[in-house]
Amino acid sequence: MRTITVVTIIALAAFMAVPAAAQTYSNTGWGQEGTPSDGYAPVDPKGDSYNGPTGTVADNLTNWSYQYGSGSYSAIYSWDEDAWQVINETAAAIDVECDIEMYWSETTANNKIYFHIGNPFTATDADKSATVTGTYATNHPMYVGISFDNTTKEPEDFVLATGTVTGGMVGSVDIGGRDISTEEFDIQFQCRLNGGSWLMPTSFGAGSHNTQDSVLWWSPTVTGMMTALGTGTMDFSVKILPAASQADGNYHLDPAIVTSPML
Repeated sequence: MRTITVVTIIALAAFMAVPAAAQTYSNTGWGQEGTPSDGYAPVDPKGDSYNGPTGTVADNLTNWSYQYGSGSYSAIYSWDEDAWQVINETAAAIDVECDIEMYWSETTANNKIYFHIGNPFTATDADKSATVTGTYATNHPMYVGISFDNTTKEPEDFVLATGTVTGGMVGSVDIGGRDISTEEFDIQFQCRLNGGSWLMPTSFGAGSHNTQDSVLWWSPTVTGMMTALGTGTMDFSVKILPAASQADGNYHLDPAIVTSPML
């Protein structure tokens, strides 16, 4: 999980890494091998008492192959409709199975953003805007999102039509070190893939079997990922929206970049 942290003197934003939760990997392609959910029963490495090259969860994440079994066949030929008359046959066929896991990878650049507003009355849109650039690689259409599950934001705080998070930037202290946690202002997020137009989020809610919560989502049907599988670019626009009369001090926000597959 990747996060966006925003702190300001009057405004500062940063994307930071968040460790992934522990996983069991029981429902990956390899995890389902040899179970009723397996898509091809004739090949079952686990039935051959094989548990992968390392026997750990890393076997779900790497590329490898395994071969086992043996077979024999003998017959005589007959000049009738039966042709070969089998004498003995034991597992002589070549059975081939391949599990391809659902994969996602991303990179981000310029993901630590600092806004400084020295004169709020002359600050332009450019002064209050930044772009986080990046890349993605995937073999499945994904919802791209920004999660606010580590904040106190409620659904009514998100405006899908503009990508605005109402009161998203929350105060910490002013220049004198006084608590300004009751002060806040709005922040806006947009997303684009492969250099397309900037897009507003399409939905808000949970994702990935409810392991993600309070997420602004961009649908793959809107971003174009449905027809752009493989590798591409993924950018986020971040714009702070303080009023000219916003109280002085330091403000911040740290939502996470997340993805969820279209199922």
